[in-house]
Amino acid sequence: MPPRPLPAEPGFEFNPLSPEYDRDPYPVLALLRDHAPVFPVPGVDALFLSRHEDVLAVLADEERFSADRGLWEHWTPPPAEHANHPIVRMQRANLLSYDGAEHTRLRKLASAALTRRAVRHLDALMHALADELIHAFIARGHADFVAEFAALFPVAIISRLMGIAPSSDREREFKALADSVVVAFNPMCSEADKLRSIQSMTIHMENVRLLMEEKRAHPGNDLLTDMVQAEDEGTRFSSDEILGTVLTLLVAGSETTANSLSFGLIELLRHPDQLARFRDDPAVRTNASLEIVRYQHPGRFLIRYARAATEIRGVPVRKGQIVFCSVPSAQRDPRAIADPDRFDIGREPHDLSAFGVGRHFCIGAQLARLELEIALGHVVERLAGLEIEGGFEAVPYRSNPAVRGPAALPIRFRPAQPSKVA
Repeated sequence: MPPRPLPAEPGFEFNPLSPEYDRDPYPVLALLRDHAPVFPVPGVDALFLSRHEDVLAVLADEERFSADRGLWEHWTPPPAEHANHPIVRMQRANLLSYDGAEHTRLRKLASAALTRRAVRHLDALMHALADELIHAFIARGHADFVAEFAALFPVAIISRLMGIAPSSDREREFKALADSVVVAFNPMCSEADKLRSIQSMTIHMENVRLLMEEKRAHPGNDLLTDMVQAEDEGTRFSSDEILGTVLTLLVAGSETTANSLSFGLIELLRHPDQLARFRDDPAVRTNASLEIVRYQHPGRFLIRYARAATEIRGVPVRKGQIVFCSVPSAQRDPRAIADPDRFDIGREPHDLSAFGVGRHFCIGAQLARLELEIALGHVVERLAGLEIEGGFEAVPYRSNPAVRGPAALPIRFRPAQPSKVA
């Protein structure tokens, strides 16, 4: 195969939504880091950052860069008659859109409730759920790991945190709502796709509002009740903010974690020595969850908007211009991370920036790490002789503008002996 053209040469192609990129983005990201660390994305009118130093600097610099989509230079405010539409209100009132004090206020309340429940309840719940999902397919000797495990596990955990019954219509609605949110607010999606997603969101959001009213009338021992009661107790946590926080937790806690579960299994199978260590030494699994997210980050990039005209590495940035911060590329940058292309579940110390930086550090990081540790632990303990049907190259990848991950992961296995996994 001839060498890939460099970013400044004719023939260089960069499409972060292409099937080639989905399968393996790291060769082109390495070229960008070395030759064009601030790269103008063709046809998008945005800048793409690939080096660890630049990505972290922009994400941490709230004076120059904002997560508020309303600052985008091409942003068109909704017509006045739509200003009170629930989608518009929710978009203004959520953790991903707020900066500064408002972000801190929302984050403190939501993260405090989540941490309490993670400490008190989640461990046993996750163990039981992993066993339940595996039990449904273990006798067959084959399964689609994405459809039958990875896509179900995290949304079930978030749903139960919210007080939603297992395998209920509401749990399925939560999954559909998470899928819609990912597309609806991504500037790289087509207008037609965004419109379809917004229409779907409108229906599902109304059902979440009804659930919030039920929690007000009949409180439960769950996260949604905590947030509703906090609003009632005078913290000025509005209904729109509660809904926005629910959506943030849904997206952060389902789509990305599902992809990390699939990537985690793929990389463990690709590296048999690491699989053996993960299987035989449960103590290493907590650290392994960090390495999985670092090595195969499930996101594409985080988006920031320039508050005023500025520059990055001498490249001009217009006021309101989009800056794509490639966290996956940052996590493979040898300028910051030793031997970054080596998958090592015992890697220490770990760079936690895979989960974000500063105020926008992932609110569900603790939850995601626990899910990876427990869920994949059950998989490798209960399923012996694991193989990917067709091999690694046969794995199809989803076409999704915000995250990347396998669309399906067909696996073969045999039930492990209770006392030994071979």
